Amino acid sequence: MAIGFIFGFGIGIGMFSWMIQGVSHYTGNSSLYGVCVCIISSIFLGLYFSILFWVIRMIWVTKVESNSTLFLNRICVAAIWAISEFVLAFVLQSFPLHYFRIGFPFVTNLYTIQLTSLGGLVLLSFLTVLINLFIADFFIQKKKIYLGCSFLILALMFVSGYIIFNTYTLDPVGKSFRVAIVSDNTNPETKWNSENGNTLANNYFQLCKDAAALRPDFIIWPETTIPWTYNVNDELLKEIIKISSSGNPIHVIGINNQDSIGKKLYNSIFYIDNQNKVNGIYNKQILLKGIEEPLGKFLVPFLTQEGFVLSKGESNQPIQTSFGKAGNLICNEVVVENSGVEQVENGANFFFNLSNDGWFKDNYISDLHFYYARLQAVENRKDICVANNCGVNAIINSDGVIVSEKKKLVIHWFLESFNQIAICQYLQNILYFFLCLLSFSYYYI
Repeated sequence: MAIGFIFGFGIGIGMFSWMIQGVSHYTGNSSLYGVCVCIISSIFLGLYFSILFWVIRMIWVTKVESNSTLFLNRICVAAIWAISEFVLAFVLQSFPLHYFRIGFPFVTNLYTIQLTSLGGLVLLSFLTVLINLFIADFFIQKKKIYLGCSFLILALMFVSGYIIFNTYTLDPVGKSFRVAIVSDNTNPETKWNSENGNTLANNYFQLCKDAAALRPDFIIWPETTIPWTYNVNDELLKEIIKISSSGNPIHVIGINNQDSIGKKLYNSIFYIDNQNKVNGIYNKQILLKGIEEPLGKFLVPFLTQEGFVLSKGESNQPIQTSFGKAGNLICNEVVVENSGVEQVENGANFFFNLSNDGWFKDNYISDLHFYYARLQAVENRKDICVANNCGVNAIINSDGVIVSEKKKLVIHWFLESFNQIAICQYLQNILYFFLCLLSFSYYYI
């Protein structure tokens, strides 16, 4: 168990180091506060792996008389690991930044991601662990057959993914439509006040003009674009609608939604037409514990306002539009695989994902959100449009092809970023190395 704790704690320090600065910005407290959050999170991951390693150690077979016995044992170990990840992700739906999905780097590859349409991310994790266990056994048992098994599994992943990709047929529902993504990349620490309010508003207006010039059917804005609660007479919102009214687009925009009677505040997506009429509202259902809803009695200070805390939305029904039913995923909901599945079961024909990665713009979280959006597209076989303040904005087909991708201001018609893929693959290789060390540790204990 000690090895498991050291393994998990070490991985945690690397995964959660961004919290030291991020939490400080998030709360306005000193960096010491972020250090404490990072250490606590790393301890949690260490405890998780100490339990996982203990369970695996109970069934681990070292000395075997037949290859088939070892194969079955390693398959069981990989299955336990993958199922444990799945259970952890289910339990931590409100703590998505604490996930550990070792198969996730394969989502960055167009072919290996296709396997998620068959078995989700848990399948990729299972195969990832299995590959590395056989590599470790090659060194331990000194038998080339195990190394061959590793390369065979890896090759089958790419070959089967290639076949799935090339045999899958895009199945558009209804008529096609055009989407313009608008992202102003405003630092979330920026306050709207008398000094900078006009400048920020004019920036919004110019972005809206540029988007409207493309004659889109939808103009997609990020999460909490309007940094206050919705009001039908809001002058900023009315001007935005007016600028684009001649083209008759639907604005899909993030605004907080206040229920003054029930004393509830929702993180919401509004669908607003060119007459400033609200055609649909989606309220976020999976809130971040300790950030959007209290964890016990604890709540990050910046989200407490006038006695309100965020409340969970009650419906995951897609929003009906002229082009089909739009599924909605706000920020961390895109990380929860079941969020997309439930909306597809309710008839969603495509997805809009609105996020605000301003607090994570200088670390890997933005890329993580982007690739989870790609995962949702392939796993559910639905196109997805991503609008992310200070993050990656993209349009991704249901086959995983990135139609457009950009991390700057307005409209996004760019190809896939190889730098992001390289980074993710590098992290994947590091994790593979640790898995090999894990197998060696089991052998020598």
